[in-house]
Amino acid sequence: MRLFITKKWHWSNIALLKWSALFIGMILGAYFHEVVVKNTWAVVIVALLFALRPARAYWKDDD
Repeated sequence: MRLFITKKWHWSNIALLKWSALFIGMILGAYFHEVVVKNTWAVVIVALLFALRPARAYWKDDD
C-alpha cells in the first residue's frame, strides 16, 4: 500500500475535506479554548506557516 499517491480529486471531495477540517478545528478550539486563547499569536503563526507551502505552490511558475 502506497501512502503518498497522486490523484486528481473532484471539486466536491476537496470541499468536503475542507469543511470537515474546519469543523474538527472548531471542535478542538472549543474543547481547548483556554490553551488557544493563551497562545493566540502562536496559533496564528503556525497557521501562516502551514499556509506558506500551498500558497507558494499555487503562485510558483512551472518553468
